Amino acid sequence: MFGGNVKAAARFFLLAKHWQIFALLFAVPTIAEFSAIGVIPARIRSWHDFGPGGLFFLGVMVLYFLGFLAWFGSMGFFFRSIVKLDLRMETQFFRFALVYPVVYVPIFFFLVIPDTGVPVWVILPLHLACMVCLFYLLYFVSKNLVLAETGKHASFYEYAGPFFLLWFFPIGVWIVQPKVNRLYVEKSSTEALTATTGAKS
Repeated sequence: MFGGNVKAAARFFLLAKHWQIFALLFAVPTIAEFSAIGVIPARIRSWHDFGPGGLFFLGVMVLYFLGFLAWFGSMGFFFRSIVKLDLRMETQFFRFALVYPVVYVPIFFFLVIPDTGVPVWVILPLHLACMVCLFYLLYFVSKNLVLAETGKHASFYEYAGPFFLLWFFPIGVWIVQPKVNRLYVEKSSTEALTATTGAKS
């Protein structure tokens, strides 16, 4: 059942139009952020300082962050699946880069928001590791997109465009997501044709 839900979520992100991704990952969080102005106090000593409005805002931001990772995960695994075998990248660190932020962010909130007095030297390495993971996601997805489109080795110069488009995704989604849709539809059509041909033979 869990596997079915993951596949359904991946299919949604791969078929979603650019405006849907934009609304889900930019418009909704931005509206929530503006609505939180004046709701969350400037100085927070405990979770009680948030109040219902602040907790609602945090909930929206957590869902946004999970959606962002789900979008990148869906693209990364899909692009890799249609890349030639001899060009495929290993996925071990990609999987880690998807999971680590999910684990780290709640830990960050619980250590920093209640003002536990945790020293910066403890938080900083964990935070830098999270940033490394996010940049690796950009690298993995953008490079595999180019590998899937061209079918040959790609230098940074060749996948720099998708890399920066995904980095500034509120703009880049209007260019990248149509490519995602096209590649997914092409793969689905090929698989359907193969299945039909196999059934006839």
